[in-house]
Amino acid sequence: MTTQPAPVLNDRVAPDDAPSRWSAALTSTGGVAVLRGAIVLGMIGALEYYPWPSSARLWMIKPSAIGQTLGGWFAEGLVWEHLSATLLTMALGYVIGSVLGIAAGIALGLSPRVNRALTPFIAAAYALPKIALAPLLIIVFGLGFGSKIPLVAATVFFIVLNATLDGIRSADPDVVDVLKIMGASRSEAIHKVLLPGAWPWIFVGLRISVRYAFTNTILAELIGANSGLGYLIEINAARFDATGTYAAVFLLVIVSVALTEALVAIERTFVRQPRA
Repeated sequence: MTTQPAPVLNDRVAPDDAPSRWSAALTSTGGVAVLRGAIVLGMIGALEYYPWPSSARLWMIKPSAIGQTLGGWFAEGLVWEHLSATLLTMALGYVIGSVLGIAAGIALGLSPRVNRALTPFIAAAYALPKIALAPLLIIVFGLGFGSKIPLVAATVFFIVLNATLDGIRSADPDVVDVLKIMGASRSEAIHKVLLPGAWPWIFVGLRISVRYAFTNTILAELIGANSGLGYLIEINAARFDATGTYAAVFLLVIVSVALTEALVAIERTFVRQPRA
């Protein structure tokens, strides 16, 4: 009877382990950051050094030119002037719409009969594109903040209202009945069951509505304004200044991503509790 020789152990990595190590590196936090940075640098390099034809020079602007435009805007303080106008309009409309949406959602969720009576009217108002009201609001309130804050507030209101209603409806009725049997009052059942169960839904509505609020703010500024990022895009486009238009759009993308990530971080902090 012959015996098999014992396998020789060495420190070399088997070829099959290389893909797994690459996948582990790419899925780690540092690996993802490096991959994203490489993609961004590759895109910038391609746009900067690719020999674009003369017919594309009107709209294909090099990133270095966009960077120079942004640097000049920051030096002049132009960015902060328009960015503050956009963020102030959005913030006021967002807060007003969120507070009213949460309050109305809780009130309608606790009053099913009233909710059924108002459902057709709420659905009709929600289906109306809010940006269609922008020209009318400009006629009534002018080009300032007064015409844009109600538009943003109306957009946020209906999104948060529906999210709050869904959260109230998702509460387990058996738990509410048990609390009532144990002698809990209606207000105690609301504070201990309905509202805690509705908060995740409310935060989803807040996170989704911030994008629509920002979009409608920019659209309202494009239609008619004298300040803001939308106005900055419109004024550069009217001058056929592609570099300035790209620079303003780049600022718009950065602010939009930052706002979304901020809402995601807040949601993780206050809603998604870590498991034990």
